[in-house]
Amino acid sequence: MSFIINTPLFSFVVLIKVMRNILILTDFSSNSWNSIEYSLGLFQNKAYDFYLLNASDIQEDEFENVADDDGGIATVKKVKDSKKEFDTLIKKINLSPLKGEHKFIPISVEANLISAVKNQIKIHTIDLIVMGTNGLSSQGKMNIGSISEDIITKVKCSTLVVPKDARFTGLNEIAFPTDYTYFYEAKLLQNINNLFDYKSSTFRFVYVAKNSEVLDKEQLWNKETLHDYFVNCAHTFHSELNKNLELSIQKIIDEFNVDIVIMAAKNLNLFEQILFRPKINSIKYYAKTPFLILH
Repeated sequence: MSFIINTPLFSFVVLIKVMRNILILTDFSSNSWNSIEYSLGLFQNKAYDFYLLNASDIQEDEFENVADDDGGIATVKKVKDSKKEFDTLIKKINLSPLKGEHKFIPISVEANLISAVKNQIKIHTIDLIVMGTNGLSSQGKMNIGSISEDIITKVKCSTLVVPKDARFTGLNEIAFPTDYTYFYEAKLLQNINNLFDYKSSTFRFVYVAKNSEVLDKEQLWNKETLHDYFVNCAHTFHSELNKNLELSIQKIIDEFNVDIVIMAAKNLNLFEQILFRPKINSIKYYAKTPFLILH
């Protein structure tokens, strides 16, 4: 097993046509293991390079005082045994019936996670980031850690968010919330056939709004473009009006037993409330439904 240690750099990359490299963020917790298991199920019919990234900032509590050779006290950095953790993780992956033909490369970085992620995107031409979540925090925000919103909004790479209770059982139903204000959504969705096979899936395009469902000329054109792109794929159009957008999403998920929700990263008006600032803490999809945010 190879073991990579890197230093941080800054770079961006966008989704490319041939998907080959996936970056999974891990802290060796049960939630990050669940995101690995979900990824193995989702990508079981193709072969990818999975880069498993464990990154840690150098914090004050990572130092300790020890006796030096002269009988004094020296402050040294604590040694973290991430290699041992990775050895255990790779053995666990190898025992999984979904391991397939994928290649797994562990990476340990002592750096800010955002910087580390951007660096790996540049070095390995990462096409997709995968991260696990705990659902909702006590403050009512999606709990992927303190860097969750930064990963999705500042790192220009498509990101799959896997909640703690998500289990891969297939992709029969895919929901795509939209307000039809971005013309490139259809092209973004067309690119996901490089990620996974959705030929047997049904797309549910959901117009979500707080007040009116009357579409202007541009919105109508964008809606028609989505229809044209997916004319050979099963799809339907729906409208959900509610001042609490997350209720609209939950309704669609429940009605169609949605397996995954896909959103465009640029559509901040929608997914900031849906993902990061819910007004209702009892929403179930935070714990069970994966979100794929496309750049």
